[in-house]
Amino acid sequence: MKRIIKTLALALTGAFILAACEDVPAPYITPTNNGGGSVVPEATEVTCAQAVELTAALADGATSAETYAITGYITEVVGEVSRNQQTFWLADTKDGGRVFEAFWADLPEGVTQFKAGSKVKITGQLTKYVNSNTGKMTPEIKNAKVEILEGGGDDVPSDAIEVTCAQAVELTNALADGATSAETYAITGYITEVVGEVSRNQQTFWMADTKDGGRIFEAYWADLPEGVTEFKAGSKVKITGQLMKYVNSKTGQVTPEIKNAKVVILEDATPEPTPSGTEVTCAQAVELTNALADGATSTETYSVTGFITEVVGSVSRNQQTFWMADTKNGGRVFEAYWANLPEGVTEFKAGSKVKITGQLMKYVNANTGQVTPEIKNADVVILEEGTPDTPDTPDTGAGSKETPYTVAQALDIINAGTYTSAKVYIKGTISQISEISTSYGNATYYISDDGSTTKQLQVFRGNGLGGAEFTSEDDLLVGDDVVVYGELTLYGGQTPEVTHSQLYMLNGETSGGDTPDPQPSTGNTITFSENGYENAQDFDGKSITVGDATLTFSVGSGSTTPKYYNTGTAMRLYGGNTLTISSSKAIAKVEFTYNSGADYTPTAETATVTPGTYDFSSHTWTGSATSIVLSNKANRGHFRIASITITYAN
Repeated sequence: MKRIIKTLALALTGAFILAACEDVPAPYITPTNNGGGSVVPEATEVTCAQAVELTAALADGATSAETYAITGYITEVVGEVSRNQQTFWLADTKDGGRVFEAFWADLPEGVTQFKAGSKVKITGQLTKYVNSNTGKMTPEIKNAKVEILEGGGDDVPSDAIEVTCAQAVELTNALADGATSAETYAITGYITEVVGEVSRNQQTFWMADTKDGGRIFEAYWADLPEGVTEFKAGSKVKITGQLMKYVNSKTGQVTPEIKNAKVVILEDATPEPTPSGTEVTCAQAVELTNALADGATSTETYSVTGFITEVVGSVSRNQQTFWMADTKNGGRVFEAYWANLPEGVTEFKAGSKVKITGQLMKYVNANTGQVTPEIKNADVVILEEGTPDTPDTPDTGAGSKETPYTVAQALDIINAGTYTSAKVYIKGTISQISEISTSYGNATYYISDDGSTTKQLQVFRGNGLGGAEFTSEDDLLVGDDVVVYGELTLYGGQTPEVTHSQLYMLNGETSGGDTPDPQPSTGNTITFSENGYENAQDFDGKSITVGDATLTFSVGSGSTTPKYYNTGTAMRLYGGNTLTISSSKAIAKVEFTYNSGADYTPTAETATVTPGTYDFSSHTWTGSATSIVLSNKANRGHFRIASITITYAN
C-alpha cells in the first residue's frame, strides 16, 4: 500500500510540474503496442493484486476517480465478442486464476478476440461491483482500453502432470471445498456422456477410464479443438487444466472437474447404438414404475412401445417431452420426459407409434404428491409416423350438449380406451372439491352421478361457465349440479379425468345456450409467488398450466437452470435460459411484470422475444402466435419474472 501511495504522490508531483511548464496539459497518451492506436488515458501503474486492494477500499458499487493501468496475464476469456468488446479475467501470473475482471474490454484494432495467456495492460477506472443477491464483490474495469504486450496461445501446457480419471478424482477430493489445484494436470480417458449443446465453442462432458465407466470426472465447458463441432460419447481424449472441487451449496454434492479444459481428441468415436431393454407395454411400464420407491429409478433398462398421445412444449437441445399410451386415443398414460429426437426428426408428432428406451422413474410432485411414471432422456425409435384421431364434437346423441354423458358412461369410455381428444359434455353432481385456485382461475374437483364419492370422475383444473375464471373459493360447492365440457383421458394410466374443460351448466344456469368456446378471449394471469413453490425449486424442463396456456422453462444454452426463489418472490431466468409460452389458440398479448433492478429486467441487449413485437419499456409482447419464446442472452445477472398475463386473440 505504501508503494501505491508513493506512486500516486510521484504521479501528482509530475502532474504539477507539467502544469507549470505547459499552457494546456495533454490528458491522453497514444499507446505504442496495442496494434491500433486507440487512445489510452494517463494512468497510475499497478499490479492486479494492487488493483484488487484499491477496489476493495471503494464503497459498494463505486467507481474510482483516478485512472489506473493494470498489467497482467489473461487467465480466462468469458463469452463471445460483442460490439468489438469481450470480457476476460487477469492475474499477475499466467496460472493466477480469476483475480481482476476486464468487463467488456475494447478489442485493439486488428485483434478479433482476446486469448488466454496473453500479457496485457488494461486502462480505466476501477469499479467495485457487488452482486445484490450474494454480496460477492467483483473488482473490475468496465470498457477498459487494452494493450497487448505479449500474444497468448491455446497450446496445452507441456509441464502438465499426467493422471487417470480415478487419480484425478482422488486428487480433487483432497482439495478444500471450492478450491482449485495450483498444479496443471492432463487427464486421459473416454467421454461417457455429453451434457447440453455447444455454446461459445465450448461443451461440457463426463469422462471415465473406460468407455462404460459412467460419470467419473467432469470437463465443465471444455474448449472444442479446432475443426471439432461437438464432443462425442465414446471418444478417447486428453483434457488439461487445473483441478477444481465444486460443491453444491444446497445438496453438498461434490463434483470433481476441470473448467474450460483444453482438449485433445486421441481417438474419435461415435455414440453407442440405442440400448435394448426389456420389452413392455405402456400399461406394464406404469405398473413397474408404481412399484418403485418415490423418486426412485429402475436399475433395469426397458423399451416401452406405444403411441404418442400428446406432445408437451417445444424442442430444446434436440429433446422434447411427450405422453404415450397403448392406443392412439389412450390419453396420458406414460411420459417420455425430454426424450431425444432421432436423427433427421425435428419434432415429435401425436399419433406416431414409437419405442422409447431407458430406465423407469417414479417422479413425485413435492407440492401435490401426484405421481408421474416416466423415462427421462429416453432414446426414441419412430415405428410409424401418424396423426392423432380427432373427430368432431358430436352435436347430437350421447356426449352432446343436448344429451350429455353420465359419469358412469364417461368412466366406461375411459376404461375401454375408446375416447379421443374431442371435447364432450358430461353431466354430474360435485362430490368432492380438491382445489379452487383464484390465482390460476381454475378448479380441480370430482363429479359422480349421485353425488357420492364412489365412481367419481376427476375434473382437472377446469374453468367456470363459458371459460370464465373462478374468483372465489365459494364459486363451487359440493352438491352442485353441473355439465362439464372437456376432454376425457386416463392420466398416468390410473386416474380417469376431464381435462381442458369448462362448465357449460351450473345448477341450471348456462353460459347462453350455445356451445361454449373452450378458450377464453380475455386471458389468464399467473403470479408465481401465489402458488406455493419451494424456495430454490428447479423448473428446468418443467411446465406450468395457466388456464389454456402452457409455460415451459428450460436451461437452454446456459449453465444455471431456471428456478423460483422466495427472495424477490419470482421465477428467475439466468443467462441462456428460455421460457416458452404456448397455447392451442392464437395469443394476442403477453404482459410481463419483473422485480426492479438493472440485472433483473430484460433490455434489447440482454433478451429476445420471438416472434412478434416486444416493448422493452412496458414489457408487453404483441402479435399473433400460438407459441412465443423469451430468451435471456445476457452473460451476467438474471431476469426475475413476478407475474405474466396472457390475452388471447378473439
